Amino acid sequence: MALTIVGCGYVGMALAQQLHARRPQWPLRLTTTRQERLVELQRWAHEAVLCDATDPDQLMAALKGSRVAVLSLGPKGNRQVDADGYRRTFVDSLACLTSLLPRLPELRQILYTSSCAVYGDANDGWVDETTAPNPTPGHGDVLLESEQLLAGIQDRQVCILRLGALHGPGRVLDDRLKGLAGCERPGNGQHYSNWVHVDDAAGALLAAIDGGWSGVVNVVNDEPIRLRDLVHRSLSGQNLAPVQWSGGSTPQACSRRIRNDRLKSLHYRLLHPTLNTQSGVLPVSQVP
Repeated sequence: MALTIVGCGYVGMALAQQLHARRPQWPLRLTTTRQERLVELQRWAHEAVLCDATDPDQLMAALKGSRVAVLSLGPKGNRQVDADGYRRTFVDSLACLTSLLPRLPELRQILYTSSCAVYGDANDGWVDETTAPNPTPGHGDVLLESEQLLAGIQDRQVCILRLGALHGPGRVLDDRLKGLAGCERPGNGQHYSNWVHVDDAAGALLAAIDGGWSGVVNVVNDEPIRLRDLVHRSLSGQNLAPVQWSGGSTPQACSRRIRNDRLKSLHYRLLHPTLNTQSGVLPVSQVP
């Protein structure tokens, strides 16, 4: 089954490695916007190509002949803090994709990695895929608009995977949090965060391909955790000084607990059901 991954950042690369190991017979094409990454990507795929997903000719060439497209897009450089950059990356890319679909009759399945940020603030409450999105203005609005472009596709199988905050190799939480030791932070740290290991983000994508998933699926672990508790767990485990919280509500924090019941109903078994701040390595009992 021919497959293209558009965007080989943290999640796209993890999926490519899982496909290389578990579905080596599938023709796999990977895309990047950076010439210097082509040699690296060729190790994991049958073909690696340059592709700006907002360019119709480049995107058409990347998708031609593929039955499945996985869009795992991410902004470059300082776009992370620029809503206009987000729009160019996500909305413009998906608009380009939808415009090409009449010329891609063989493309039957589209998977897109979105974010739980589209839910916005739920005041500590639980949300699931039936909860109406209520994103904060800016980045969240753009992500929801991107989802809506795909939701309007009628004649293809479309699955939108809303990911929690990512951790794993290269993003080990202890390494990311140790710089907070002994610092004073604004607010009280009481808002909830929702996480997923990159192996599970990639694993859910592979399961979605195999199972023909459609609609929206939250991809998070079983452990919504208050920021304060997460930081305390990590710093105390590293014998580092605790954070001093200034008190009051945390500025601009969205607090929600994300349910993953649909993910489990689709028979996906989490490799990392809870956070392990000290390692990105699977426990021996969890190795598939």
